[in-house]
Amino acid sequence: GLTPCAARHNPGMTRVLIVDDEPSIRQLIATLLTLEGFDVSSAPDGQAALEMVLASTPDVIISDVRMPRLNGYALLTAVRANPALVRVRFILLASYSDGDPGADSAVALADACLSKPFTRELLLKAVRALVA
Repeated sequence: GLTPCAARHNPGMTRVLIVDDEPSIRQLIATLLTLEGFDVSSAPDGQAALEMVLASTPDVIISDVRMPRLNGYALLTAVRANPALVRVRFILLASYSDGDPGADSAVALADACLSKPFTRELLLKAVRALVA
């Protein structure tokens, strides 16, 4: 059979990077998307995510807004500023109580925004719509 390593880079699989500083939320989304057949990786903050994205480009990034080191808006802005990452789809996970200055312009750069808490159905619908 396939080794886990070989299975991880199945070219037919949609690759999703989950970025959230809450391990429980990362694990929840990762489990959900893995069960749906996505190739999932995760990062604890925007800085780690950016390094991963530059090393190996995902199809979709699902990122929380509030994180240490590099927040979701800064990560989104960095991804959008890089011509090599033009095909990457970006879903922001925001608590709309965040009231972050600059949020509106950043949100406009995102392909989709989900407010926390979100349902499994909403998340899957958003990811599938972007990779269809």
